[in-house]
Amino acid sequence: MTGPSTPADERLDRRRFLRLAGAAALAGPVAAALSACEEAPTPAPRFGRLPVHEDLAVAADLPIERDAVLRVYQWKEYLSAGVLEGFERAHAARGLRVEVESFEHIDEAVARMQAPGADFDVVFPTVDVLRGLVAARLLRPLSHDLLPHLGNLWEWFTAGDGPFYDPGQRYTTPYTVYSGGIGWRADLVRPGDAPDHLADPTEVFVDGRYRDRVGFYDSYRDALALGLQRAGVTDLRAASDGDLAAARAFLDDAVRTTNARFTLDGVQEGLTESVFAVHQAWSGDILTAPRYAAYEGEDADAVAAALRFVSPADPARVVGLDLTAIAATGRAPVAAHAFLDHLLRLDVAMDNFAWNGYQVPMREAAPAAFQDPTFRWAHVVPPNLRSALIDEAGFAAGQMLVGFGPAEEARWLDQWRRVVPA
Repeated sequence: MTGPSTPADERLDRRRFLRLAGAAALAGPVAAALSACEEAPTPAPRFGRLPVHEDLAVAADLPIERDAVLRVYQWKEYLSAGVLEGFERAHAARGLRVEVESFEHIDEAVARMQAPGADFDVVFPTVDVLRGLVAARLLRPLSHDLLPHLGNLWEWFTAGDGPFYDPGQRYTTPYTVYSGGIGWRADLVRPGDAPDHLADPTEVFVDGRYRDRVGFYDSYRDALALGLQRAGVTDLRAASDGDLAAARAFLDDAVRTTNARFTLDGVQEGLTESVFAVHQAWSGDILTAPRYAAYEGEDADAVAAALRFVSPADPARVVGLDLTAIAATGRAPVAAHAFLDHLLRLDVAMDNFAWNGYQVPMREAAPAAFQDPTFRWAHVVPPNLRSALIDEAGFAAGQMLVGFGPAEEARWLDQWRRVVPA
């Protein structure tokens, strides 16, 4: 379960806050732009086209800057050191160097990007803050001629108008994709109680046999979404007050019957160390868990063999993705394009996947490829965890918990705070 070009002492730290509550604490012009766009709740994430600031665009015939310092602003422990070093090696003749600064909260990142003197080149925004960043002129439109490896992506990103959150991929490229589901230890959950054997996979969360061994993400959208799925709601964004109350009641029941806990690291660390027998899980977290076992000196192969994952069927499945973009205030915009294109190379993306466990949405890395022993990265995903890989059709049919307006967010938070008081 080790990946290529991964330093032995390079520890992956979970990007805890990326998938939490969105943009509630944003500051300045970005917050104002988001509020203007999201005054009322919507039953689905309708984003529409983004304004294109052509004056910020980069001409496609410009060379990569010489002796430049490419400043990458990333989520903490987000990119493999091998990816960064590989980019520097590829452009050593031009004297290009990479400097990395990290953040842990999206509001922290937005505030830093708005600060005077900010000169980041490459940034990693979330879907929820994208429109505000564009409106505030903090992102540079992409010059697709400088991104020759865009064609490696799933057609969902490249065909027609492209992704709903960024039609035409004018400002972003995808970094990783993932799906929501349930992770468990096959050596700690009886076969008959395993989520993939139950008519309702969520039943294990309220099974008293697993008291003190059950966990949910400490994230209102994620945890309530699992409750909505249990209640049979397929359009999660259109959940009624009654639906949300039923989801909250499920969480209450889990706390009462199994003493369920709400955690940020219960998958990678809790399942790995047998603290939990079952935990709500993002697919990338379950794939990362064996590497956490290795960091903690445990038997990574044994942990990998014991882990299992199941995701709800379409259309109730929750999916998500991470984005990469170019900051408008950077001093090396052509090199920034080269870096985004570096991440779009199959070998680079897959080596990074082997390290961080989060799937890349590329045509040649479809789930079926991992069943082919000649595929260079087939060993990265053990057979018992191939269910954590999502194909393009499944991703397209899933739904993202993004684009919440203030009223909609308030309804969800009202139920959440009845379970987990502020």
